[in-house]
Amino acid sequence: MEISGVNSDQVNSDQVNADQIRVDQREENDLSLLPAVEPAAIEPIINYVDSLNLALGGDLSKLNQAAAAECACLDISSRLASLFTNASLRGQGYKLVKVLINSDGPDQKVFDVVIHRAALTKIEKNGGQQQIWSGSEISNQFVVAKRDGVWQLIQIR
Repeated sequence: MEISGVNSDQVNSDQVNADQIRVDQREENDLSLLPAVEPAAIEPIINYVDSLNLALGGDLSKLNQAAAAECACLDISSRLASLFTNASLRGQGYKLVKVLINSDGPDQKVFDVVIHRAALTKIEKNGGQQQIWSGSEISNQFVVAKRDGVWQLIQIR
């Protein structure tokens, strides 16, 4: 993962919820290159990507908690819930590739984020028909805001 910035002293497992990061992702990523911002401001981005991976396996609970209620980024949860009534998904899921600071305010920050989504296979529950969804690189801006002292994901654009 390419992330610009601070030294590893500024980030510990408590600050980025490393216990929630997929083990293979943690091993592949160098968390010593985080943007020069408060590490807690990046946590909502990491949590959102982690929750997407859990959601692909059918656990939507973390995804529903990964952002502020008004964030349209939570719409994927209802689409996945609908899909899971008739199918399942298999694949490597999502991997955070790059996080760069775009706008750095005291209570709101905008990050340019690149996420790799590996190819996924949709498997129909009745009949086992399979459909492959190709992988892709997804570039978005993630907007986080500090509310009541806690950083929250409020928008992806």
